Amino acid sequence: MVTKPLFVVVTDQQVVVVQNRTAMEPVPQSTIDHFAGIPYAQPTLNDARFKPVSHSRTVTHEGTGHTLMGKTWNTDGTIKQLLTLSRPSSSSTPLVFPQSESERPESRRFYTLGGDLNAHPGLLHGGVVSCILDSSVGGIIGMVLAKQNDGLPQFTVQLNVTYKNPVRTPGTVMVRSWVTKLEGGGRKAWARGVIESEGGVVHATAEGMWLRAKAKI
Repeated sequence: MVTKPLFVVVTDQQVVVVQNRTAMEPVPQSTIDHFAGIPYAQPTLNDARFKPVSHSRTVTHEGTGHTLMGKTWNTDGTIKQLLTLSRPSSSSTPLVFPQSESERPESRRFYTLGGDLNAHPGLLHGGVVSCILDSSVGGIIGMVLAKQNDGLPQFTVQLNVTYKNPVRTPGTVMVRSWVTKLEGGGRKAWARGVIESEGGVVHATAEGMWLRAKAKI
């Protein structure tokens, strides 16, 4: 039997293994062009170490998975554009944590937000802030452990969010995420994230733990 090469699509909480490249949705050029026009995003886009992840808005499992970011919040009034870029570890032991800031694997996810997810006028709802952090930080764990996860989902066990400054809409923010600790061959993972915007303004930080599901026998 001929086995087709496997490719990996990283969604927020799961690494989806697919059988052929056509099943992957490439990052649209319109998304790249959108963020290339935002000065705040340009340093990351111009950094050769960061590569676009394909594709952060893919609805999975025949339309029943990853629908929040892939469909419900995929409108001009909610999250108009979303782009994830990932930098691999430069450490000689890439799965041993913690790592220094310069060598650790890191994800930078950019969100362009509309005004339909507000609480107070012109301010993003705090629950959406928490969800964006959960989504983004879970994503970096999936990327780091893509080869170890065997397509198994990972679940958020704990997420502590600290709010610093409100997120004003419409506008664009960036979530930086990185892994801080692994246990059990990566079955347990701890990670952190921060939402920032132009000028280095920090809006919220998060730290949490994720747990990979056990394989069914």
